Amino acid sequence: MPKLFTAPGASARAALEIAERKVMALQRFIKRTCEQEIFYLVIQQAGLDPVKAGCRLNWGREKPEAKLEDIIRLAEISASYGVEYIRPEEVRKNLVKSGFELWEKEK
Repeated sequence: MPKLFTAPGASARAALEIAERKVMALQRFIKRTCEQEIFYLVIQQAGLDPVKAGCRLNWGREKPEAKLEDIIRLAEISASYGVEYIRPEEVRKNLVKSGFELWEKEK
């Protein structure tokens, strides 16, 4: 592989593909090890069935979809417990994005 990066006329794309395959293999190994040796034991210690839980490790930057109900519930929890998980301005911005018409307070 180092020759692919340094040799004249070598394809950088080929070198990257080889490196990517190695990374993917390492990720698969880490995923299986974590799922079997960590997740399984932790779920079992919590008194749950690890097979039913089906806890999986997923690589990547998948962004969860925030639903309006989730944002409202988080705002309720923040207000109830006094912990600012989400600020009122953030709630307002998300409500506006969802189509609500909100006005600023008159001074």
